[in-house]
Amino acid sequence: MLKDALSSLIRQETDGEFTYEVLVVFSSCPIEQKLIDDLQQQTDAPLRAVMQTRPGQVAARNLGLDEAHGEWIANFDDDQIAEPYWLKELWKTAVEHQCECVGGALQLHFPDGCDRKLTPKMQRMLGATVPWDTVRPYTDQQGPGSGNQMLHRRVFEKLGKYDESFTLRGYDTDMYRRIRMAGFKSWFNPRALGYHVTPSSRLEDQYFKETSLHNGWSFSRRDQLERGSFKTLLIAAARAAQSALVIWPGMLVSRITGGSSDNIDRPIQLWRNEGYIRCTLHTLSPKMFPQRRFFDRYEFRSEVRMAKLTNASVATEPVTTQA
Repeated sequence: MLKDALSSLIRQETDGEFTYEVLVVFSSCPIEQKLIDDLQQQTDAPLRAVMQTRPGQVAARNLGLDEAHGEWIANFDDDQIAEPYWLKELWKTAVEHQCECVGGALQLHFPDGCDRKLTPKMQRMLGATVPWDTVRPYTDQQGPGSGNQMLHRRVFEKLGKYDESFTLRGYDTDMYRRIRMAGFKSWFNPRALGYHVTPSSRLEDQYFKETSLHNGWSFSRRDQLERGSFKTLLIAAARAAQSALVIWPGMLVSRITGGSSDNIDRPIQLWRNEGYIRCTLHTLSPKMFPQRRFFDRYEFRSEVRMAKLTNASVATEPVTTQA
């Protein structure tokens, strides 16, 4: 997938308005190194690579920030493919609306033969963006994901880098929270389009379960930062009541009446609530609720399935794009 991502990034249209570089943050895999070397011989676009020294997706993002030459940083993941006008659309939005943060759209690209019916909630969990069809500002409730986003360097100079204590999920939400609090403007452009390649393994219930648990954990972390421990504990209690009094009965009725097994919106909410409650209790009393087996099982501390990242850069003001 990295080859497809890089091939799309080195062919970005600029219309002479800016220049850009592509910076790849990669692991020590020889196959990745050879792929990057081969592409460097095939393109005139500036393509650089830096080897990741610390494990983790968030650490890779931050390494890209350190190594990037651009004034703008555009993130793009290795399991995505960009339209040739992707970076140009991000750039145009930043210039036209004088904003420091721009997000684009991601559509899901499924393998041949995929016939699972996905609800909007399931699609969002797989990386699809909110289905807005016009250029518009983000809201307090809805911000950009890190996989299709461009930020001015002054954002990081003022706010610092991504918080690496968010090991896998939630770091982009935390950054957006800080961006909003600092008064930076954030806009969405649906024409800054990328495609998220979705393998069949991510269509299994187990993937949705692990992702939901991670999401619930990061939601609790966010609420503890924004609302404090006491309010977060009250929310955890409300989530527990929702699970027992609403979600479980709804799942039982659906099973009795023969509801679609493809629709797992209720289990997703149940798993999110579980992750939220576990994080809240662990944070408030780590000795009483150590969660060791839970951490080990769902890899909250070790990211074995960590995604690689790529980066690129644009200039009138140079931009660095990470993918």
